[in-house]
Amino acid sequence: MTPHTDAVPISTPDQDPSAVASATFSVPAEAVWQYRLDFSNLPHYNPDVTNLSRTMEGQSVRAGGTNGAGARYSFTMADPNHPEGGQPVELWIVDAIHPTLVAAGMKGGTEAYEEFVVLPQGEHACEATLMLWIILPDGLSEDVLAVASASGLAQIEKEMRLMKEALEGRG
Repeated sequence: MTPHTDAVPISTPDQDPSAVASATFSVPAEAVWQYRLDFSNLPHYNPDVTNLSRTMEGQSVRAGGTNGAGARYSFTMADPNHPEGGQPVELWIVDAIHPTLVAAGMKGGTEAYEEFVVLPQGEHACEATLMLWIILPDGLSEDVLAVASASGLAQIEKEMRLMKEALEGRG
């Protein structure tokens, strides 16, 4: 399904990711993949997310079913520049490959693309990597790009840590 916006890529960008975070989970790869694929879980591992709702079901015949490609969500992301209510965000699943990949596009205060890759490490463990591409306008200074990357890294590291805690029963 083509996202409603043309500004966010529907495949892996050509440049290096803005931020990358990884974690080793002591639960099966399938469980980690399913948890990330269902973005209704997002408030459980991202405390900056509120008012989440699924606005469109995914294509049920593809990997991930109604949570997979084509599923769309809207939510509010806390933003210190908008303390009265945060930024509205739209997120959509670009692709899902069972049980190793969840790719998503986002549009809110900025635009972004992410890939969540799960690699099984035996029957009850896996390594998961979250790669984030923050899409900013051309011509921004290196300082602005560095701040955006650092903020993105802090966000995805927190998500990976809290997702690990939730899935391993410590959250």
